Amino acid sequence: MSHAMHNLTIKQVSEITGIPSYTLRFWEKEFDGILIPSRTNGGQRRYNEKHISVIKNIKWLKKQGIHLSRIKEKLGNKENNPNTDRIDLLAQRVGEIVKHEVYNFLKEEDR
Repeated sequence: MSHAMHNLTIKQVSEITGIPSYTLRFWEKEFDGILIPSRTNGGQRRYNEKHISVIKNIKWLKKQGIHLSRIKEKLGNKENNPNTDRIDLLAQRVGEIVKHEVYNFLKEEDR
């Protein structure tokens, strides 16, 4: 990215994350207290690296088929133990890789 990752507009965040603006606005309401962009005097949203990270995290968890309410629960528990989510995420990714490898192995065995 050529522009600094702070004070990004919703349009820029949409381009970076591949998430439409209307979804970002919905997630802001849905993840109240978790995803809070700052506002300009004119009321326009401004995002930073932390927001981008949260948005990418939500996007990834949704891709895994996890329901928004569960994602909200996971992200909302960060204050208790900030590493829990990272460990969960790592465990999920490892699980996906293992599943993929087992699938490929079984396909090879069938030949």
